[in-house]
Amino acid sequence: MAGDSEKKLPKSLIRIIDILMRLLQGERINSDDAAQTYKVNQRTIYRDLQIIKENPVFNAHYRIQFDWLEKNRFVINDEKISTKEVLAIIQIIIGTRSLSKNEIDSIIKDLRRVVVSEDQYKIDKFLKINYLPVKTNGKLLDYIEMFTKFIEFQSEIEFTYQGSLPNSDTKRLRRGIPISLYFSDLYFYVLIFSEEKGSRVYRLDRILSYELTNKSVNVPREKWEDGTSIRNFTYLLNGGRKSYFKIKYRGYPWTALDRLPNSRIVSHESDGSVIIEGYLYVQGLKHWILGQGDYVKVLEPQSLIKEVKTELLKTLNQYK
Repeated sequence: MAGDSEKKLPKSLIRIIDILMRLLQGERINSDDAAQTYKVNQRTIYRDLQIIKENPVFNAHYRIQFDWLEKNRFVINDEKISTKEVLAIIQIIIGTRSLSKNEIDSIIKDLRRVVVSEDQYKIDKFLKINYLPVKTNGKLLDYIEMFTKFIEFQSEIEFTYQGSLPNSDTKRLRRGIPISLYFSDLYFYVLIFSEEKGSRVYRLDRILSYELTNKSVNVPREKWEDGTSIRNFTYLLNGGRKSYFKIKYRGYPWTALDRLPNSRIVSHESDGSVIIEGYLYVQGLKHWILGQGDYVKVLEPQSLIKEVKTELLKTLNQYK
């Protein structure tokens, strides 16, 4: 019976419904292609689109836009995202320098489609910029997708990891369950738990290869940290132990506080400096301290003071 009722519908109505459904599913409609598909002329397709555009229910939530560059029409949802928000997102993504030029261009083109046609020229200029990414494997979007699935399904993987030094000897075979994925300071990182080594942070682009294992591993609930909680205790996402610290800083205070999450000013000194304390992973904290020159002095703990002195002496010895 359903087939009989469908046959009674006018062909024009079936065509309009079909075009509408394609638009709502994110497809782009080219009038030439549509005319050939439905075996009508372009003028008929224009009328169909006009009927859709004038429908009050459709107009309450959607608009049909024309892409002058690609010569097709598409639907945008007025309730989703604005041009200024898209511009901000693109600027942030470009500023990270973490993705390859091809990956950046792909994202920009996708975001361009959700912007009203009269504003699309504002997006086009980003496709022509001299973008200089950091050195990565060029497959980060694929990695992000796969590792998100590993996290969702608690899948154990075996992976080859490239250490900090670019020698073949630094490549290591590891096993573990990815439990968190996040971005910070140029790179994407994944937190991986293994029964042997516990939870460790790895740079995503240094994972050279990976494959699923068939082993089932029970991850303790307390090990399921998210990216935000880890970022609150680290700078540059380096490892090492988590430790209390106290420093004297002579620069603009917020420069230090912005770089050292989970820290606070405990006092303002008469010489204009501030005393800052907090909890961070030591290796990342040490990297930051060594980059500040005489703007910073470590006050506590003694173990950190000793490590900083050792690193400074090593640096001085290189200039003898």
